[in-house]
Amino acid sequence: MPRRVVLVDGSWMIFRAFFAIPGNLVTKDGLHTNAILGFATMFRKLFAAKKPELGAVVFDGPGERAREKRYPAYKAQRPILPSELGEQLEWIKKLVDAHHFPQLVVPGVEADDVIGTLARQALESGCEVVIVSADKDFAQLVGANVNLLDTLRDVRYDAELVKKKWGVAPSQIVDLLALMGDASDNIPGVPGIGQKGAASLLEKFGSLDGIYEHIGELKGKQRQTLEENREVAKLSQELATIDQHVPLDRTIEDLAIVVPDPAELNALYKELEFYSLLTDVEMTDVGKAHDTASVRLADTPALVDEMLASFADKPVSVLPIRDPMHGVSAACAELVGLAFSLDGESSWYVHFPQNGGDLLVQLKPFFEDAARIKITHNVKELYQLLARRNVGLAGVVGDTMLASFVLEPTKLVPHKIDQLAKEYLQRTARPWKTVVGSGQKERRPSEIAPAEMAAYAGHLVQLTAQIWPILLVQLEQQKYLPHYQGHELPLAYVLGRMELDGIRADPQDLAAMGVEFTARKLAVEAKIHALAGHEFNIDSTRQLATVLFEELGLPVIKRNKTGYSTDSEVLERLAPKHEIANHVLEQRTLAKLINTYTDVLTKAVSPSTGRIHATLQQTVGASGRLISTDPDVQRTPVRTPEGRRIRKAFVAPEGRLLLSADWSQIELRVLAHFSHDVNLVDSFARSQDVHRRTASELFHVPLAEVTSAQRGVGKTVNFATIYGQGATALGQILGIPRKEAQTYIDHYFELYAGVRAWLTATQESALENQYVTTLLGRRRYIPELASHNEIDRQTGLRIAANTPIQGSAADLCKLAMLAIARRLDSEGLETRMLLQVHDELVFECPEREVERATLLVRECMERPYPLDVPLVVDVGVGRTWSDAH
Repeated sequence: MPRRVVLVDGSWMIFRAFFAIPGNLVTKDGLHTNAILGFATMFRKLFAAKKPELGAVVFDGPGERAREKRYPAYKAQRPILPSELGEQLEWIKKLVDAHHFPQLVVPGVEADDVIGTLARQALESGCEVVIVSADKDFAQLVGANVNLLDTLRDVRYDAELVKKKWGVAPSQIVDLLALMGDASDNIPGVPGIGQKGAASLLEKFGSLDGIYEHIGELKGKQRQTLEENREVAKLSQELATIDQHVPLDRTIEDLAIVVPDPAELNALYKELEFYSLLTDVEMTDVGKAHDTASVRLADTPALVDEMLASFADKPVSVLPIRDPMHGVSAACAELVGLAFSLDGESSWYVHFPQNGGDLLVQLKPFFEDAARIKITHNVKELYQLLARRNVGLAGVVGDTMLASFVLEPTKLVPHKIDQLAKEYLQRTARPWKTVVGSGQKERRPSEIAPAEMAAYAGHLVQLTAQIWPILLVQLEQQKYLPHYQGHELPLAYVLGRMELDGIRADPQDLAAMGVEFTARKLAVEAKIHALAGHEFNIDSTRQLATVLFEELGLPVIKRNKTGYSTDSEVLERLAPKHEIANHVLEQRTLAKLINTYTDVLTKAVSPSTGRIHATLQQTVGASGRLISTDPDVQRTPVRTPEGRRIRKAFVAPEGRLLLSADWSQIELRVLAHFSHDVNLVDSFARSQDVHRRTASELFHVPLAEVTSAQRGVGKTVNFATIYGQGATALGQILGIPRKEAQTYIDHYFELYAGVRAWLTATQESALENQYVTTLLGRRRYIPELASHNEIDRQTGLRIAANTPIQGSAADLCKLAMLAIARRLDSEGLETRMLLQVHDELVFECPEREVERATLLVRECMERPYPLDVPLVVDVGVGRTWSDAH
């Protein structure tokens, strides 16, 4: 195997990093770090797998360079280096040094020419070369042992891909650029000749010289233009040619890559406040021995008594270890052990053997005593694991996971303890795989010796004890403590109870549906193959594209980096032109129903309870919405016949019924509350159908004459406002021209002028402050707003418009859930809250409690918070979820 040499275009990577990451990243000392962080992240990813033996990062050299002397306009159009990027350049070079990666800067020489020279030397030494850059100039160097790696698009170009991408062989790239020019470098090229024209000429005549040797064979304007611009073409050819013979003071053999020192890297990461990039340098054998020495194993009643006595009445951090650790909800897992720490410097570990609970019985009074203050990470999990052993939990004031989410919901998702340790302590948590192993050698936690598990758990609980005081100070400083204490912390217990209860499902019915959907899918696939005239892999984008666009000759709607797009939007636009598109859409729908719903839901039914215990993630949704996983019951379709069929498999036990309570247009009502728009508030106050009223205005027809299709358009336009969609997106959704979609938007804002004023004010405030707030004062910082990329900024503005509405709807839902849970408990009802699905809550109640539960749920959901418009809740009851809905 030849040695591999990786040559990184450092100047290109710097600019890519600078524009890829928002510019609001600043250290406490005021240093901008977005380009440094982007560079560091890309650099790590680039060499995360097999590292090369040789390589270099090459930067443009200072001073006037040869091309600028030859042609002063070369790159003259490029803007002056932004000051916030300029201050980061030296730090990027420090970063490369810390990685012990060779770097080259040759005064008066561009990076392209240094890389070209090194590539030539490497080939002469029998090495293979990978050039890391998206600059098409480097395509001229691609050959048998030279590839061009564009990390932006994750494409590695060989000679074949170069020909496919630019229409010419690598040896013709220089002449292609000579003809078409290069706007990024201000290479002029021949006016009026683009890439296709240039490629066509080169295919016919072989080279630029060949074109001019046969200039008489050309006709008309093209010949005249080429003759008039002969010197310009030669100049452009000269500018585009990479010099492969630059004098260098180093050879390929001097570019050996040395393994970096993790401690050196960590020191730099800490200085730059890149805590998420910290490596596992602390996980040495010495560190493990130290941690083990600081953990005591309490494996007898006497030692547990000693441990509890040492706590006195001080706050104690506690973390559970469960079996299995991953892949199963805590609502179905078993408690293996508990780690405790009083000071964050030492800890105890109590191990519970299978079916052994004597020591836990001894701990029960501690956990159930509200006066014994406790701190943990993920209180919901601790509550569930204890509840499964008939132990209550009270007195938890600190949850580092929830506190981190409240402070910055988007920064450390999903707010695991290792992420928090890096961010707030600048330490690394011991990886779980170092304890249980991986692959075939992986062990279950219950199979690990208590002393070994004690070292791991004790280390984590010490980190938890150290993190909490830092988070508490920030909660107080940012005035988030009331929200954390009053809403998120108590909600964790409510969610924990919901997960423990689960919802009953019929696995036989789900399995039967899987068989039914599979049969339908096979039938649809047979129709597709018949229309194509042969069998092919419908799930292969490339094979499907070949059938649609090459064999059937359907029009190409859009392309992506790998070729023709066959996404849903494309298929929907092709449907009127050929029935095969509709069948492919149907096949995909059925495949999703099987893979995402029937199969997954069938496996999710617990054999011991007959119920599905989905996890409700509280620290994942940036807007504050709860996210359902393992399985994702929130995505169960509701409006299609298949979706309703799936929901019929969710059934209540004998003597009980399912109750579904669904807010009506809660997000539009929140919008009315925020915007104080006269017409929108009036519509809700008079219980009008807002979608019908919007349609009435858009189509200039009386309310009573609005058709269902027109109401559908009104509904789409209403929600397009919430999601910040422009005319292009709205036009695609409605299948109408962009101009017509724009008239809908204009009419909408004429009707709801208050909404436009609120949106404008909200987005202006977000641009100034870099965050937006919800009804309960929760902030969401939006780094996209500080991006140098216009697409990112527009995304940020859509988030700014949407988050106060979606986030506030999430606030209202949480308030209602808390109120319902309190009422159910205080009034002694057996009704149980089981699911939260977007704007819907699902309950299971005894038949005798239906009327009382309906009244209670409606009261709590319609009045969770004082709004300017009424909230309306639709309640349904049935034996199945489908019937109730």
